[in-house]
This record gives sequence, structure tokens and C-alpha cells, in this order.
Amino acid sequence: MKEYKIGIDARLYRRSSGGIGTYTQNFLEELSKLDKKNQYFIFLTPDDLKEYNLKSSNFKPIKTISAHYSIKEQLSFFKELKKYKLDLIHFTNFNHPVLYRGRFVVTIHDLTMTLFPAPGRQRGWVQRFFYHRILNNAINKSNRIITDSKNTKKDILNFKKTDPQKIDVVYLASEKGYRPESSLDKAQKLKEKYKIKKPYILFVSQWRPHKGIINLVKSFEVLRKRYKQYDLNLVITGKPNSKFPQIKKGVKYSEARNNIITPGFVDQEDMSALYSHAEVFVFPSFYEGFGLNPLEAMACGTPVATSRISSIPEVCGKAALYFDPHDIEDIALKTQTILANKKIRQDLIQKGFKNNKKFSWKKTALETLTCYQQALK
Repeated sequence: MKEYKIGIDARLYRRSSGGIGTYTQNFLEELSKLDKKNQYFIFLTPDDLKEYNLKSSNFKPIKTISAHYSIKEQLSFFKELKKYKLDLIHFTNFNHPVLYRGRFVVTIHDLTMTLFPAPGRQRGWVQRFFYHRILNNAINKSNRIITDSKNTKKDILNFKKTDPQKIDVVYLASEKGYRPESSLDKAQKLKEKYKIKKPYILFVSQWRPHKGIINLVKSFEVLRKRYKQYDLNLVITGKPNSKFPQIKKGVKYSEARNNIITPGFVDQEDMSALYSHAEVFVFPSFYEGFGLNPLEAMACGTPVATSRISSIPEVCGKAALYFDPHDIEDIALKTQTILANKKIRQDLIQKGFKNNKKFSWKKTALETLTCYQQALK
């Protein structure tokens, strides 16, 4: 069989880029184990290169200073790609040089910027014009589209008429490092480190309106009022986003603020323990392309209460207790159900372990490689 030159746009490889970084690092690690034949050119910014650690001889890191969402991306990066005479390139996020005319695969993780644009840059008419121009080009000109869920595939087809057979649903997975952590000593050190004083409800994700943080806080207020037997902390990880000051204000001025812990970004080596020792993981998101966080909680043996909308039921299956994320009373009720009912709690934990086994990064890489082969035909 022919040996191909395949480019990977890994300019969001770094952990600080969030879910896309998790995706890019994990599927590339598995891809490097699976494919020893084709030549891969991995395009990384200086910040991404600091974290790049793949040792496969057929995976060559290439430094680029063309950042995402920039003029350089459209001009300089376009010229760089042409220089390597690639048979195929995989853009691991929707944004790409629209002038590129070679074969390419694009991953469209979600349509968050379409459905929940941030104030400022994402809502300005110039920015919206270029966003739609790039997204339309990704859908129209790509040889294949990868997306994280059937729900996002449906969103793409609703947004733009295209051949549904061109879109491959390739699921993500929780990372190998996520597992139950039972050490009480580690739990105590963790709580001291992040100033957690009581048993706690956990939320892990970005501080954006569609993540449902304000409704989570309000449901916690209801829980404390209605079920006074529960003396709990609510731990909300991540960093407040200056574009959404209403979320920070909602936390700061909550009547339950003295019991809300905001530790900021939690060290990666602490995440398994943080999930494992939570009473319940609550995830009231309004929209997800996939939804890694509930899967991570399940991998750590933590019962999950989450939204019954978007891609979340597709990923969580029967292993979560579902609520309407717009209904504060329902969030509080389902949280309390897990806290109060040991049978339901243990059932969710066991189903969570089983559900988590359906997903693996090896499978993600294998299906992505199949997608490349389809695009190269």
C-alpha cells in the first residue's frame, strides 16, 4: 500500500486549550501506536511544542507561529502547508486556511459559537462573517468531517445542507489517568489544599453561560433550604471568564456563597481524587459537543446527575440521573435523590463504570485513521 504524507493541525495541543487539547493529545498518542507506515507532520505553536512528547519516528513536529483565529492562519499557515506537499491534512478544529485546496479532514466538535456566541469578538458582525465563512468552507470543501456525537452531526446538518454520509461520528473517551481514588489520607490533603471544609457536590467545566453554572448555584440554594440535613460545599472548578461577569456575580452574591468553593484550575494530578471523593457530580449544561466531564466522573466512581439534552444522554446512556437544566427545582431534586438513596447511588456508580468502557482513545484513533483512508480514496 502507498505511504502517505499526512498533516495534523495540532495548534491546540496544549492542555490549557481545554477539551480540544485533551482530544488532540490523546488521539495522537494512540494514532502514533497504530500507524507506523504513513508520515505525519504535526503542526504546533511554541506553546504546544512545550507539551509535545510523541517519540514515533514517523511523527515529525513542525513549529508554526500561525495562531488560531488570526490573519497568519489564513495567509502564513496556508503557505506553510503548501510547502510540505501533503496528501491529506486533518484540521482538529473547524478553523483552517480557507484558501487551502488540498485534501483535508476537519473535526467540528460542536456549534457552540453558532448557538452560544460570547459577547465581544464572537458577536461582532465582522467576526460573525468570518466565522461563518470558515465554518461553511470546512463543511463544503472538506473531504470528510469528523464530529464527536450524533447530536453534533444533526446540528451541522441543520446549519448547512451537506451529504450526511460525509460526516463520521467518532466518540471521545475519558483519559487513562481517571480512576477511583480511595485513599482517605489523599482526600484529606486534597481538601486542605483546595480549602474544602465539608462533603461536596462537584462541577467541572468552563465558566460559560451554556454550562448552566447560575442554575447550578440556584439549585444548591434550594437544596440547602429544603433539605437541611445536608451540610455540603459546592465546588466549582475553573476560572471566571471576564466575558461573562454575570456568572462570577451569581456565585459571589449567592445566599449560599459561604459554602461555595471556587478553587480555580485544579492540578491535573488532583483531578481523579477530586472526582472520586465528591458526593455527586452535577452537570447542568445546556449544550455539549460530547461532554467529557460526566464520563471522567463515572471513571472515578462518582454518581452523575446531568442534563437530559444535547449530546449528554447519547454519551451517558443509562448511567446518569437526568434533569431539565432549565428547571432549578428538578436539578435540586435529582441531586438530593443521589444523596439520599444509597441503592440509586450504587446503581449509578456501577452503570458508570460499565458505560465508561464503551469509549476508548484507541477506538477514537482507529476510527480517525479509517476516516483518513476514506478521504484519500
